[in-house]
Amino acid sequence: MIKINKAVVPIRQFAISVLTVSVISLLISGAAFAQNSSMIGSKDTTKDEAHIEVSKVATSTTIITHKASFVAGFDASYSITGSPMNIKDSKDLIISSIVDDFEKSSIVGYIKLSNSTSNSSVGMEIANPFASNEQINQKIQQLVNNSIKEAFDSKSDLIQIKCTFGNSLDLFSCLEFPQLR
Repeated sequence: MIKINKAVVPIRQFAISVLTVSVISLLISGAAFAQNSSMIGSKDTTKDEAHIEVSKVATSTTIITHKASFVAGFDASYSITGSPMNIKDSKDLIISSIVDDFEKSSIVGYIKLSNSTSNSSVGMEIANPFASNEQINQKIQQLVNNSIKEAFDSKSDLIQIKCTFGNSLDLFSCLEFPQLR
């Protein structure tokens, strides 16, 4: 007999309880591990023609001088890899995924307009140098859409589209590259 919280429990019943809790804990942590590590040990899915991969790398530079810090530059690069047909078929989902992700970025409010564009409608106001979310989204949609159209015409089985969105709408770009298998 074991005394737990003023109750007397037979040793066998206590052992079964501990064992049951341990098994449940292992099952839960194993399921969580499996959900978080789905790529570990899996086959190389970039060779699967039905597979499209969208990845992102974001960078920023901060300069500290005279006891003040300044954002010197930033960008977010997206890579879209897959077969031209599958990328074309998933165009809307790819574009909306990138736009949604980029909108949530902390840099989105600091993207400057192109030099020839103004965000002010009244001549007496100081022009806003920053692009609106609508202008940013429209530029991303246009660039990704054009790249997907060009990539679809590619004679390659596997392509990669690389898009870089920096701190100015003028610097946004997307390029297509055929990939070797």
